[in-house]
Amino acid sequence: MVKNLSFSFLKGIAAGASIGVGGFLYILMVFAVPGEIGKVLGSILFAVGLFTVCSLSLHLYTGKIGLIYEKKQEKEFYFSLPVMLIGNAVGAVGLGYICYFIFKDLDIYQVALNTSAIRLSLYTFEDYLSCMVKSFLCGLCVYLAVKSFAYKRISIIGTLLLVLFVFVFVYAGFQHCIANMFYFSFANSWGWEACVNLIFCILFNSLGPVVGVLLIKAVQKQETK
Repeated sequence: MVKNLSFSFLKGIAAGASIGVGGFLYILMVFAVPGEIGKVLGSILFAVGLFTVCSLSLHLYTGKIGLIYEKKQEKEFYFSLPVMLIGNAVGAVGLGYICYFIFKDLDIYQVALNTSAIRLSLYTFEDYLSCMVKSFLCGLCVYLAVKSFAYKRISIIGTLLLVLFVFVFVYAGFQHCIANMFYFSFANSWGWEACVNLIFCILFNSLGPVVGVLLIKAVQKQETK
């Protein structure tokens, strides 16, 4: 078990870094291309991160958590979830601080600050409720994206659906716990607000896949009639 958990940790680091790459591409596009076009391009290119995770079978917490709602898993799987989450954090935070030290004196750093600040606006009940809802919907989108990519019968459609679901959650401003770790690190904006944000994001990212599991089961049940 220790060997498998170590393997999961290492693949978790790679997954976290991959999501960080997606986050960096988003920030780069927002910086380089003015207006909504930059945001659209960045939201599409963010999918590079999740595509890499799925293609290389890396261990992303938000991509794996939905499995616990599908069927009973092996005991080892439940131990691996916190391990891969810690690995994700190491990869995302590490890449974020690499970007911080490289770009902190350049204009692109302001985009990183703005991206982080939006997620740290937790002052009213409505702010907290918004964070919960956006995190829940992000968890649902990630689950559907991963399941779509795993749909091997028509793989190109699965890939397009992955990009679509990623585009939706990034462009709509839904909150992804691992991506937020990258943004907070790039902006060097860690503090109690960031920790509170991540607690809500991890919790509701974890609950979002429930709806996806129910939707897929309903469709499968309908197809068997």
